[in-house]
Amino acid sequence: MIKYIIKRLFQSVLVILLVVCVVFSLLRLMPSDYFFTEDELIKFTEAQKYAKLERLGLMKICPTCEGTGIVNDEACHDCRENELAAKGTGYVTRSTLAQLGDFFRDMLQVRVFNAKGKEVKSIEPLTLFSYLSQKMKTGENPFGELKEGQYTRLMFNMGKSIRLEKNQYVTDVIASKMSVSMKIGLLSLAVSLVLGVVLGVLQARFKDKLFDHIGTGYTIIVKAVPPLVVYTIIMIVGASLFNLPMRYDATAAKPWLTVVLPVICLSVASTAGYMLWTRRYMVDELNKDYIRLAKLKGLSDRKVMFRHVLKNAFVPLAQYLPYSILLTVGGSLLVETFFAVPGMGPELTTAISRYDLNLVQGIVLLYATMGIFGVFLGDLLMTLIDPRIKLTGKGDVR
Repeated sequence: MIKYIIKRLFQSVLVILLVVCVVFSLLRLMPSDYFFTEDELIKFTEAQKYAKLERLGLMKICPTCEGTGIVNDEACHDCRENELAAKGTGYVTRSTLAQLGDFFRDMLQVRVFNAKGKEVKSIEPLTLFSYLSQKMKTGENPFGELKEGQYTRLMFNMGKSIRLEKNQYVTDVIASKMSVSMKIGLLSLAVSLVLGVVLGVLQARFKDKLFDHIGTGYTIIVKAVPPLVVYTIIMIVGASLFNLPMRYDATAAKPWLTVVLPVICLSVASTAGYMLWTRRYMVDELNKDYIRLAKLKGLSDRKVMFRHVLKNAFVPLAQYLPYSILLTVGGSLLVETFFAVPGMGPELTTAISRYDLNLVQGIVLLYATMGIFGVFLGDLLMTLIDPRIKLTGKGDVR
């Protein structure tokens, strides 16, 4: 087991690094104009544009001309040879590999907060380790004298949002959005899991009877009808018959009421999925020889269903349970846009449309990590539920 865990963790880290490198490289192929807003393109001078690109790590001051752009009364050779840099500006573009190296070096950052949680000081990632080692050699407090109520945190740093949330760290933007999506996502997952499994068990118990036909019809309708149509019907019915708010509002007098409709919409499709797969797995188990033997021994149908059939049928469902829990962080694009939920769902598409590169990198890294580790944790959960499943060794293993 330990060997398997180490192997999968190593593979997971490699895949995440590969995803980050690919996304980072593709984003750096975009024209430099996309790093500026429309107003900045109109108002900024060439020097101001290159200064901003330098702050973003895309440009650097030419070492030959030391930023003047002039060497022996001629245009700097390095600036002239670089096709993406204006002649004589003193700036040259940095290679994608150099930018990627800075990205990984910039991952850690020490930030100092006051008692109200507001940042008062930060130590830049590139100088963090040299700064700390220098202070430790001299015996000084690396963070200075902290005032009463202040505290420090070692945090991941993915830069600041360029357009959507200006001057805010990407990690802070993701954290604020993630909490909203996770709250709604976990509620919908709990509702859909309980309803889906229970209704799926009843469908298998009363196979080919009225209840099974109703459940099958519900599953087919939910899968066939476009989600926006389903969400519209739910919103109209909930607002007209039960007077439920049609928009999410955390500042409302009863904020939990504004969550009801988004949770129901998120649960509709998931409930149908759990019903379908629970029924399928349980029907497969009911046709096996050990079930016939249990019935011949005199066990009641209820004991057979819950002690044997449900336990074995739940193993395949459990494999994707951690994955589903982790993906609640990502939110739902349609539901959150439909009900104006300020969550993670529309954040990636909005960041791509607005060319907010740092935010795109952070969200893609988050999604890749959640997806990979969700599958990994699902394998481990299967071994806990069914000890017969072995992840390493010979024979029938995963």
